[in-house]
Amino acid sequence: MTPAWKGAATAVAAASLALAAASPGSDIPPRPGISRTAADACNTKLLRLQSFPAHPDGVKKQTTEFTEAEVNSYLALELSAKYHPSLKSLQVKFADTRLEGTAAIDFDQLGMSAKGMFTRLFAWLFSGTHKLNVRGKLRAVGGKGNFELDEAQFDSATLPNFLVEEVITAVGRKQKPPFDPMKPSQLPWSIDHVDVRAGQIVVHQ
Repeated sequence: MTPAWKGAATAVAAASLALAAASPGSDIPPRPGISRTAADACNTKLLRLQSFPAHPDGVKKQTTEFTEAEVNSYLALELSAKYHPSLKSLQVKFADTRLEGTAAIDFDQLGMSAKGMFTRLFAWLFSGTHKLNVRGKLRAVGGKGNFELDEAQFDSATLPNFLVEEVITAVGRKQKPPFDPMKPSQLPWSIDHVDVRAGQIVVHQ
């Protein structure tokens, strides 16, 4: 995961839109709403974001809209091959001012090397892959962004937020380079703020 993707992911998906693209192969089963066309559209828009700061005397401001299908297709078809093995999949859903995410986390791969005491305990208690559903707010203003957790479920059980935050942080720190979605980080490409709307996000530069 490149530094640029780390910042963009924080702005766009909570957890970390610009990783070194790598095709995960043709053996990926089709998923609802996932398409190569949508992934390519997302990539084109990412290039638009990336090229914006290169115009010193050009357009002063620009906005770029990403649909939910574009982001999820890009995550699935372009980025998933670069995830640390502890993160098996990631999908996001956009609602007005809110962000929902569903991640499949392999606690065997997350392992006991996680720094947080409760995360290590969690990894010891649970093995294999489990589904983590999170809901919260994307705070992306003033050139910095982070995810603010409101509630979460582990499989079908509700977990305390502090424990889920530790798990999210532990997974983020496994990526390359490591990052923490729960803490504010600088957004790339002169991104000032991001609006989350139903079915889409709008990136303001």
